[in-house]
Amino acid sequence: MISSFNPELLSFASRILEKQGGLVDYRKDQLFALLPQELARSLEIPEEGHIGGTDFPLIYGSPFLDRLIEKATQGVPIVYGQIELPYLKKAGFEQLIGRDLIFADGQIRIVSRAEARTTYMVLISHYLALSDERKEGLVRLTMHEESGSLIPDFEAHLPDFQVTFFEPGKIPPHFPVRLDKVVSLSFKKAQEVTEAELAEFFKSMERRLQRDIKNTREYFQSLEKEMKTALKTGRSEAHENERKAKIKALPQELARKIEDLQHKYQIQVTITGSAALRFLVPVVQLLLQIRYRKFERTARITWNPINRRLDPIICEQCSETIQAVYPWIKDSRIFLVCQSCSKRKNM
Repeated sequence: MISSFNPELLSFASRILEKQGGLVDYRKDQLFALLPQELARSLEIPEEGHIGGTDFPLIYGSPFLDRLIEKATQGVPIVYGQIELPYLKKAGFEQLIGRDLIFADGQIRIVSRAEARTTYMVLISHYLALSDERKEGLVRLTMHEESGSLIPDFEAHLPDFQVTFFEPGKIPPHFPVRLDKVVSLSFKKAQEVTEAELAEFFKSMERRLQRDIKNTREYFQSLEKEMKTALKTGRSEAHENERKAKIKALPQELARKIEDLQHKYQIQVTITGSAALRFLVPVVQLLLQIRYRKFERTARITWNPINRRLDPIICEQCSETIQAVYPWIKDSRIFLVCQSCSKRKNM
């Protein structure tokens, strides 16, 4: 009898079951598990019982392990970490306004600075483009979790810093629970990046489509010419009528062939989240006083020690990430918007 005991698979099963709400206890070379009803049903095992024995072996290729792996990979895996810094920038922020953040109009003044901690997320998305060919790849984007702004060069500088990763169950409360806005903005940007990366692929499929349509049209034109020539051979009337009917049907058949080709080269693109890295980072927060026309407001911006730049901000109308900021008046208030939104009529 071949033993199904595998310490690595046993540890893997224990982590997954506990993460899904189960209670697990090691019993020699097996696990004793108490599972929520829904979890037990999805894994097709009892709510209470032993795992790793002959009934539910933890060996590669076993149906139970396959179901467990499927359960583990259903969600996007998330890793939490904290970036350690020896120091934070103390002064010189005025020079960064005009370089990292450009205010197109108004009077801008830094009124205070404070050290704080904020969170960033590196979201890794997988894209799959299917047509007559297949193309896939990864898009990696870093977002500021509080604002949803896209942060350039964050990952490129990460190797320069010490990162401490948190164990499950020991994650500090600084990380936002609700990330709907950030994830939505990230996937929207991932779609734009994906379209740019697939631009040549789209062009290639379009070239092949037009080539095949051209060849198909030429084939049908030659076929029609050949069939019309055959009509002059003086065959029977029945044969002649049959030929004429086939010639008449050629345009409809050509249209069907072209439709088939268009379907063949149609490109379906799917973007899914693959993984997320979330980091707690010490930063410097600056409070700005902004005066524009007769109006005044404050705004908070962040100096990011990872790329040593001021973080871009979010357009307060369309939520696009912007570095060029335009004051815009609405309801006697100043809004910080992108150039496109600034062209709307001020109210």
